[in-house]
Order: sequence, then structure tokens, then C-alpha cells
Amino acid sequence: MNIVEQPLWLRFSERAFSFNFIAFSFVMFSCWFPTGFSATLSTFAFLFALPLFLYQADWATISLFEKIGLLLFGWLFVSMLWSQVGVLDSLGYLSEYRLYFMVPVFAAALLCMPNTQKWAFYAAALGAIIALVMSYGLGLGWWKIEGAHLSLANRIYHGFIMSALLLVALLVARHTSGVFRVAAAVIALLTAYNVLNIETGRTGYLQIIVVIFTFVLLSFSRLQAAILALMSVVAFGAAYFSLDRFNARIDQTLANVEHMMVNDDYHSSAGYRLEFYRGAIQVGADYPVSGVGVGDVVTELENRVDSGKIRIVTDNVHSEFLNMLMAGGVPALFLFLAFVLSLAWVGIKHRKTDRVIGDALIGVAGIVFVSAIFNSTIKDYGEKHALLILLPLLVSKLFSDQAFYDNSSSG
Repeated sequence: MNIVEQPLWLRFSERAFSFNFIAFSFVMFSCWFPTGFSATLSTFAFLFALPLFLYQADWATISLFEKIGLLLFGWLFVSMLWSQVGVLDSLGYLSEYRLYFMVPVFAAALLCMPNTQKWAFYAAALGAIIALVMSYGLGLGWWKIEGAHLSLANRIYHGFIMSALLLVALLVARHTSGVFRVAAAVIALLTAYNVLNIETGRTGYLQIIVVIFTFVLLSFSRLQAAILALMSVVAFGAAYFSLDRFNARIDQTLANVEHMMVNDDYHSSAGYRLEFYRGAIQVGADYPVSGVGVGDVVTELENRVDSGKIRIVTDNVHSEFLNMLMAGGVPALFLFLAFVLSLAWVGIKHRKTDRVIGDALIGVAGIVFVSAIFNSTIKDYGEKHALLILLPLLVSKLFSDQAFYDNSSSG
């Protein structure tokens, strides 16, 4: 619809949504601002996107992973029926999974707003680069910031942001030339080194590895990919022997896992995780069909600590797959797995239309898959809100390009 023909309230919603979403993108990826800023901006962005969604939403432009996400959210909503806590408490826990209904709303609003797509991407990329620079400054002792150690965010969220930045840098390097290619390659190298030897996180290591291998597989012939994959393995081996922090982190993790498995000593970061996983699998095994209900996960974990079945009190088992198993049983677990795999499927399906966006979706699917094994990717605040930016931007750009492609083909 021509902007002149749009109702005044719709034009106001577009402008207000655009401002809030762009600001939200910068705030989340820069890791510089308190959560109150991002929470306020995301809320306003959603409220202004909602009328745009209701006015122009088309089921045909809702992607497969969005539909599966809505189905998963619906199942978690139904699980409130067998949650023992009150309805309001259950709704509070359910709201932690709001990503599943917010992504389609944001994506629909962005669909006909190419300038907002562009500037939100620039804002997020700038924010991630600022987070990278600040992490180097903290790690190398150039400056000190109260409350920050080796990055502006916590180790897990910083690794997630850096993995996304690495993916973008590699794709930009592949599709540009000259100074832009050099700059993107430098950012990619700095990002990888930052995760490996500055703000060292175990999940971050795996995410970086997945991004690199995914990029290699998608960008080169089979022979070239095999050679580059082998070179990457050699590079990571060399990094292990030459980078002190990387080496120490890997050795410490392996030792802690061994202590847990052999001596049942869970008093370490890795040991706590394994104990969390053991308890979550217990819950899932006892309630395989329905789970305990989205509202009762925390209560069930506390009860098992009281009864001696679990040794550590926690409200977060640090695995989104296991969160789903506990809250909604095997159906929720399979739906979440389908959600992650469908991210990659949508990317593969649309590579002909837009190779960059298709490959980006495949890369994001890899990042989310690794993250969700070891962290509560959707439940946790940081990763969830980063995905609230990444997924709508990617799917809206994909369908915008699809419409252009279809019109060009028919013409």
C-alpha cells in the first residue's frame, strides 16, 4: 500500500516501531546498557508492531520455524492445565517463552520496511563490534569498567553475540571485495581469537567451531571444504597448544568432568551442569508424555532436592532441550528440536532466492542448537532477546527477497 493511502495510525505505528526496534537492536548487541533499557525497547517495539501485524499479516509469509514455534508455545500454554501452581504464576513462567509469538509479529512488521531492516542490522552489527572492542580492552587491561570482567556481558551471552558476529563477518567477506572483505576478515579473526583466548567460554568454543565448519561446507566445493576443514582442525589444535587461556579452560573442563564421572565430585562448573542434567532427565523420565507443566518446573526441582534425588538447588538446568522435556515432556522436546532444525531447513530451501540470508539462517540454527544443549537459550534473557532481533530480520528479508524474486520471474 502506498504510504499516502495508509491510515495515520498505521504510519505512526511504523515509525514508532522502527525507532524502538533499531534502538533495541543496538542495545542488545552492544551489551552496554542495563536490561531495563532492552526490556522497555522490546516491549514498545512489540506494542507498535502488533497493529502492523494485525493489519498486514499473511499466513503465507509466516515461515515454517515460526509456525512450529507457535505450536510449541501453544503446547506449553496447554501444559498449564496440569501445573499445580496458580494461573498467574504459570503465566509468569510461560512468558519466558514469549519469543515464539513475538518473532512472527516483528517479522510481519518488518516485511514491508526495508529501511528498518537495514538500519536494525547496522545497529546490531555496530553494537556487536563495540562489545568486541570493549572485551579486548578489558582483557588486555586497557580499561576497567565496574561490574565487567572480560566482557560487558556474561561469558555465555558474550559468546553467543560473538558467534553471530563471526557468522556475519564471514558472510560479508565472502560476498564483498576490496577493503570491505579485508575489514570483515579482520573482524572474523579478532572475534574467533576473542572467544578462544580472551572471554573464554566452553559453549562459545563450540559455537565458533560450528560457525566455521558450517561456513566452509556452504561456501566451497567438497574437496575444498575437506581441505579447509582439516586446516581448521589443525588450527584449533595449534590454538590449544599455544593459547594459555584456551588450553587451561579445556584442561580444567575435562578434569572436572572426569572428577564427576569417576569420583562423583560435582563441586565445579562442569560438575554442577552434569548434576543439573541428571536431575532434569529424571524429571523427564517420570513425566515423559506431558512433563510437569510449564509452571511446575521450579517446584519439581526444589521438591527433588528436598527428597534427596537431586543434590543442587536450581531454577535453571542450563539446557533448553531439557527445559522442554521437563515442562512439556517428549512432545515439547521434539517440537523444540523441530523448531531448531526448521531454521536450517528454511535457510536451505531459500538459498536460491537469497544465498546470504539462507546461509545465515543455517548458521544461526547451528549456533542455537549448540547453545540449547548447554544453556537455556529461550528461557534466558540475553540469548532470547538477541534471537528476537536476528530471526525477524532474517525471515523478513527472506520473504522480501522472495517476493522480488517471484515478481522478477513472472515478469
